[in-house]
Amino acid sequence: MSNVTQELKEMMYLSGRMNRRSYVMNLLTLYGLGYIGAVLMSFDYITKALWVLGWAIIIFAIGRELALASRRIHDLNGPTFLAFIYVIAAFVAIFTPTLAKIMILVKIGLSLMPGDRDTNAYGDPPESKIVV
Repeated sequence: MSNVTQELKEMMYLSGRMNRRSYVMNLLTLYGLGYIGAVLMSFDYITKALWVLGWAIIIFAIGRELALASRRIHDLNGPTFLAFIYVIAAFVAIFTPTLAKIMILVKIGLSLMPGDRDTNAYGDPPESKIVV
């Protein structure tokens, strides 16, 4: 059980770096997870437990996206506070269609921009494989 707990903690770390492939694959996984959370929340007429579970999944996905954005921005040698701005803007984009289009472009940009090849202030270059 402690191994699962340790893995969950490592998934939420804001430090370190992440390559482009890992970012894209983790982001796609988060979209699927967010969709599941939203579907569970839509079943609130069946039971409140599903509604609560849906919110728990959504909150986990938001925290995980913060960690992904932070690591990806670190790979570009950017500061962590940009990841907080990214997540806040993504949340506001839910209610603002124009900002939603901009956020899609930001996510595509983070997916396409190559990171630093050398060691930067946030650590060694990430491995060239897909990691969580």
